[in-house]
Amino acid sequence: MTLSTIFWQPVRPSDGVVSGYHYLFLINPAAGQPKRSGLEDKLAAAVSYAGSPHACEIRRTERAGHGAELAAAFALRHGAQAIVVACGGDGTAHEIAQALLGTDAALAIIPLGTGNDFARAFLSSLDLDQLLGRIARPEIRPIDLLEVNGRMCLNITSFGFDTRVQSLMIAINRRLRCLGRLSYPLAIVIGLLGHRTFSFSCALDGGPRQNVRYILAALCNGRYYGGGFNPAPRASVEDGKIEWVQVDPLSLPRILGLIPKYKQGRHLGDPAVHSQKIRSGQIWARPGQVLLGNIDGELFEATDITFNVQPAAIRFAFF
Repeated sequence: MTLSTIFWQPVRPSDGVVSGYHYLFLINPAAGQPKRSGLEDKLAAAVSYAGSPHACEIRRTERAGHGAELAAAFALRHGAQAIVVACGGDGTAHEIAQALLGTDAALAIIPLGTGNDFARAFLSSLDLDQLLGRIARPEIRPIDLLEVNGRMCLNITSFGFDTRVQSLMIAINRRLRCLGRLSYPLAIVIGLLGHRTFSFSCALDGGPRQNVRYILAALCNGRYYGGGFNPAPRASVEDGKIEWVQVDPLSLPRILGLIPKYKQGRHLGDPAVHSQKIRSGQIWARPGQVLLGNIDGELFEATDITFNVQPAAIRFAFF
């Protein structure tokens, strides 16, 4: 049976109104670290301590889309007092973000996945105990999202080599889940042995259409993907813009030299790397071809893409 635990310990002032926030912790059992010992007790203790003004509910999701259903209902019930905490990886955060669009609820993240890339950029730590010591005192501010063909992206949408690597990593994880973060470097090695040059045409911020040959291209609302690679060290979720990053075709020795810099966010000075802040654009596949891309790690195919920034689209709990 799926575990569902509810804790309610709000402090009620004399007028009967509950002060503080209502927290809903949504644990994804399929994430990288869902079986951590005593997890529910730790989550509850973080916001339901003696004298706390907060209320707390904890659920484990049962199927794909279940977290979004629970989040939407919770947001409707508690409005601006609701903080929905995605306890999982980047995919879990992506799902919950979609559900909170158009509501007054805030998204929070407890990083229990394999990569935890969005949390890496915008939380104070990836350490569970440190985060739980701060979660009861969040700073809630609106953040931007990226809309891609009508679908919202929380972190990064990318094309080309890194998307091929993402596809390989998914296949590796299905067979060798124990590898954890090592699956992405292994996928890179395998990917380097195959096709590495891609092409499309694009028009950025209303500019002219241009043909592009590239190894990888990324639309970055966040800064990290692939378990810590940093394509967009200047990206912000609060500036109303996204970072466009494009890397030209390179020889294998040049690629191998660039990878460590790309991981550390020191690649922007390389002449093969192009980066700019933009708000919108279009991308077209070459005739007879399709674009292979991924939105927050989820693969998709399309013949053309329209994208734009949605400023201050949802509220986010920084802590």
